[in-house]
Amino acid sequence: MSSGVAVDAACNEMWEEFHGAKVKNRRVITFRLNDTFDAIIPESYEWQLPLKHKHDQDGVEETKETIVKLKELIARELNDENATNEPRWIIMYFDYNMAADKRLTGKELMLKWCPDGARVKSRMTFASSSKGLTDALNGFKALVVQADGRN
Repeated sequence: MSSGVAVDAACNEMWEEFHGAKVKNRRVITFRLNDTFDAIIPESYEWQLPLKHKHDQDGVEETKETIVKLKELIARELNDENATNEPRWIIMYFDYNMAADKRLTGKELMLKWCPDGARVKSRMTFASSSKGLTDALNGFKALVVQADGRN
């Protein structure tokens, strides 16, 4: 919490359910800054995408479909003149086949997404709060940074 931004307890609860559950029910969980930039909170329900298949070929296909859904959510916001284009932390359970032996595997990964249209205060608070968020999430191991890209 080097930025002074708190991580809402609901984020930790959502992370524990996502990361620690024996039976996972979400493929994507998403967090954002609140409107006053003093807390990280879960994003609205439409950004919390379900998981129906895991560790099978259907899970790989569902991962691909989920990426398309995320792109659609992002594009809709970018094309909405009334949207504030706020940055988000997107954590996804990613099923894939290993290139060498086609073995099924899965990983949790975090995308830090900060659109070009985000306000300066939002961008600066987002950048300085990422470490605090990852420190607050028990069992979080690595941080993957994604530059603003629409494809």
